[in-house]
Formats: sequence, C-alpha cells, structure tokens
Amino acid sequence: MKLGLGVSEDLSIAVQQRIAEHVEAAGFTSLWTNEAKGRDALLLCQAWAAATTDLEVGVAVAPLWTRSPAQLAMASATLQEASGGRFLLGLGVSHGATMGPWHGAEVRRPLTASRELLRILAQLEAGEESAIDGEVLSSRGFRLAITPTPPPTRRYLAAMGPRMLELAGAEAHGALLNWAGPAEVARAGSTVREAAVAAGRDPGSVEVATYVRVAVADDRTAAQAALAQQIGAYGALPAYAAHLERQGYGAALERARAAHRGGADGAGLAEALGEETLAALGFAGTPTDPLRPMVARYREAGLDHLIARVVVVGDDPVASIDAVVRALDTHTG
Repeated sequence: MKLGLGVSEDLSIAVQQRIAEHVEAAGFTSLWTNEAKGRDALLLCQAWAAATTDLEVGVAVAPLWTRSPAQLAMASATLQEASGGRFLLGLGVSHGATMGPWHGAEVRRPLTASRELLRILAQLEAGEESAIDGEVLSSRGFRLAITPTPPPTRRYLAAMGPRMLELAGAEAHGALLNWAGPAEVARAGSTVREAAVAAGRDPGSVEVATYVRVAVADDRTAAQAALAQQIGAYGALPAYAAHLERQGYGAALERARAAHRGGADGAGLAEALGEETLAALGFAGTPTDPLRPMVARYREAGLDHLIARVVVVGDDPVASIDAVVRALDTHTG
C-alpha cells in the first residue's frame, strides 16, 4: 500500500516547497492538496514538483466546473512535462453551495459530467482531436499542440455513491474516497474492481485511494477535538452526512449535532462522537501513540493508496504537518 500526505494550509510557496522536500525525504509516495479558494492547486503541484525528484504531486480534487476540458488538458499535460510524469489529477463534482456563488457555475448531472470530462481528457491526452458533444461538457476540434507529447495523466475520480464508484472503475485510473472507514474502503473497492472487470479492464490497474484524517499533538484531547471538529463540519453537508450514515455513524452524528446546538466546543464534539467513531474515521493521538494498527486496517481492507490528511491542532500548521510526518515515519516505516 502506498502512503501519501495531504495538506491544505495557507502557507507560502517557499514553505510549501520545504514541506515537499521533507515529505519526500521521509519516504512518502505522494503529496496532495485540494482546491478551494486559496492558492491554485495545479500551480502548487508544479511548485512541489520543482522542489523534489521522485515525489508524486496531486490535487484532490479539482472541481469539474472551474476549468474547461481543453484548458484542464493543457494544464495537466504541462504539469506532466514539468514533473516528469509525476502529476496526479483528482476530479470531483464539489458542491453547488460553493460552485454557484464563487464561480457562477451550475452543478448539474454530476455523473454525466464526470463521464464526459474523463472521456474528453482521455481523447486529448492520446493526441487525438476532441470530438465529443456532451450533454453537459463538450469539446470539438481541439488538439494538444505539445511536442513531444507528455505521458498521460493519471486521473482519479472522487466517489462516494455506487454509480460514481462504477464510473471510476470503468474509465478512471483511480477512485478517490473520503471519510471512509476500512469497511467502507473494502465495499467501495469491490464496486470499483467489479466495474473495471465489466469494462474489460484489469482491476489491478485501477487504484483505490482514500483520505484518512490524522491529528497528532502532545495533548491527545486537543488532537481528538480537532478531528471531531472536522467530522462535524463535513457531517453538516448533506452528501457527507448521508455517506457517514450509510457507514453506521448516524447516531454519532446526531449526538454531535445536539452537542453543537448546545454550544459544545471541539472537546465536547469529540465526547459526543465517541472514541469508537473517531478511531474508525481517522487518527487522533500523541507522537508516541502507534499509527501502525490504523494503517494495517486499511491495508487489510484492500486499500492501494492511503493519503494521511493532516489535521491542524492549534495555530501552527507547519508543526502539525511535521508531527504527522514524523509519527507516520516512526510508527509505520
């Protein structure tokens, strides 16, 4: 199983490059960021690639709606050329609550849009001229004018529901899960691999990856509070609430909602969620607490790529990133 690191903090490019160097030296396979309203994720991947030699650099995820398919193909090919083939492109439908107000984009027919984007990108990166009139996304008469043609970009599709997981298995290079415990990883992985077989693909060629939140601090209670706050924030979004409820965490979420309505802080949310839920959805502990059992559970579930998403504890994100890197290096190496 590959081990990656995920970060999203508001840090300067110079600091980000030093982090990338540190992550590569620690032996991680990959480094990932997300795209929201801070630094451009693709440009950040380029900065990471420039500071490293072998580290894979990825975005998880770039929303489908903020770049045209042709522009995304140009950016991906440029990143592949600049990084020597180390760029990983995660794609996702994001949320209408942000895509509309922020970008003036309409989120519609997400499954169809995802399929059309994957097909347009595959066509363009194969050196072909685009010829897809989609129901949501289209591109015709466009061909990448980059010589020599860079290696095709590995494309991951963010997926929670069965149809998106099946699409990832049939047409993407990987499925990217989120807030998925080991049991959910096993279930989702089966769906992805069965879809790959049905599409005539080698199921081993489609990688199943997931973000796993990791909070490490000298104060275990503070680490648990920080993780609980992230679970609560995602659990407030309808799609993620349904996703967590399908995994059996509905009662825990309801307790957390009640605690939030009562004015609970992070520690109160952690108590409401309970240690079993916290341990099932991530890791919150001290530098001496072993991470190996958590990693082993995901490996046994059939996960191909675990991305340890840093949960910042306190007001020093660099310290939190360093703590997670050191803990993983110490307890899983």
